[in-house]
Amino acid sequence: MNKSGKAQCLNILLVVGSEHDRHAFRQMSREHPAEYTLAEFDSPQDALANALKNHAAYDVVAINHNPPGLDALELCKKMVAASVPLPLVILTGSGFEKIAAESLDNGASDYVIKDPYNAYLEILPSILKRVVTSHRERLMRENSTLSILEQQDRLLHIVEEITIPTFVIDKNHIVTHWNQACANLTGLPASSVIGTRQQWRAFYSSERPVMADLIVDNVIEDMVSKHYGGKFYRSKIIEGAFEAEDFFPHFGSSGKWIYFTASPMRDSDGDICGAIETLQDVSDRRKAELALKESERLYRELSITDGLTKLYNSRHFFGRASDEIERCNRYASPLSLILLDVDNFKIFNDTYGHIDGDRVLAELANVIRGGIRGVDTAYRYGGEEFVVLFPETEPDEAAIVAERIRETFENTIFSPKDGVYVKMTISIGGGCYRQGEDLTCFVKRIDGAMYEAKRLGKNRVVFVE
Repeated sequence: MNKSGKAQCLNILLVVGSEHDRHAFRQMSREHPAEYTLAEFDSPQDALANALKNHAAYDVVAINHNPPGLDALELCKKMVAASVPLPLVILTGSGFEKIAAESLDNGASDYVIKDPYNAYLEILPSILKRVVTSHRERLMRENSTLSILEQQDRLLHIVEEITIPTFVIDKNHIVTHWNQACANLTGLPASSVIGTRQQWRAFYSSERPVMADLIVDNVIEDMVSKHYGGKFYRSKIIEGAFEAEDFFPHFGSSGKWIYFTASPMRDSDGDICGAIETLQDVSDRRKAELALKESERLYRELSITDGLTKLYNSRHFFGRASDEIERCNRYASPLSLILLDVDNFKIFNDTYGHIDGDRVLAELANVIRGGIRGVDTAYRYGGEEFVVLFPETEPDEAAIVAERIRETFENTIFSPKDGVYVKMTISIGGGCYRQGEDLTCFVKRIDGAMYEAKRLGKNRVVFVE
């Protein structure tokens, strides 16, 4: 049928050896002029040459066997050998069924047994149409198969020639491609993976789906999250594709960070017929990022840390104390503070020098660190003064810690010179934050408590209300 729905004209290349048969065919063509056209040849050589040259002008070749004039079997062999791209139908008289059968064995599409009264011409049109339809369908299947094979071959060359590690699986999760770059990265040769469903072996110690497997199964995002939670995201470029980044410990001598993408492969109907996954070694980038983060962390740490004592500096104290005060005002929780000052530090410094003076300050910092909790924070406030913040702490609890620090430091012995042993003391003031009080007033009140400890004879702890 053509696009208008009418029967399409069948163009027949007729090889006929007798005038009687030629007349019968002409009669059929005259009776159905819109359905058939005939191109008649009585010479097998002329018919073969025309079929090769003008095969697009015909739909079918009908060879009328008429011994001793025309040997249909011989012409059939020649046309098949010459690869004439047309279906062949053998017309043979009663008693020559053997010729018809041999013609089928040699490439003919069908045969018709003629009768003396030309009754076969009634069924011949339907036979020719069926043969043509069958031939075209077979060509379409062959072309489709050839197209698939060509696509697979083209994909094979593309995958093999690219330098990005790549592998492909089909809709049955069987590996069809595994390029050399992929083998180099994973350490798994193509010969051990292609044709199997063991692609997981390259990445994991036990069987589980790789990203390409999830793509083939057309899974929902929840399933991808189950296997790659927090490490994946949908591709912004390819519909249905996913990207992820993960660490694979058995790649190389110390493991590698791999960025990988998996995309669906679709057939002509748009259905998923496989998936392609690419891999990239991003270990160097990851190391650089980690080094940068560590450098930034160290820089931030140095910017808020006192170089001598390794405690936080006063700048950080004011920021942290402001945050704690805000929290206290919001939740009405307690916040205690102590301020420490080394007694007679200037005399020690003038007597033994700044180097030994620094040792005293560094040792006091160690004593403070060893006496407070993990949630408490200590700071070098300036010179020989130190501050400790106690979040969620009542003043009586902070006073216990302050006394322990004072006592520990008092029992620490310094030796600024051979044979000289010195003990140092500290005065400590402390107290609890008052709701609505600003930071300056709070520190000033605690500073007053510390000076009260000095006035009372030093080496003591004084807490104020």
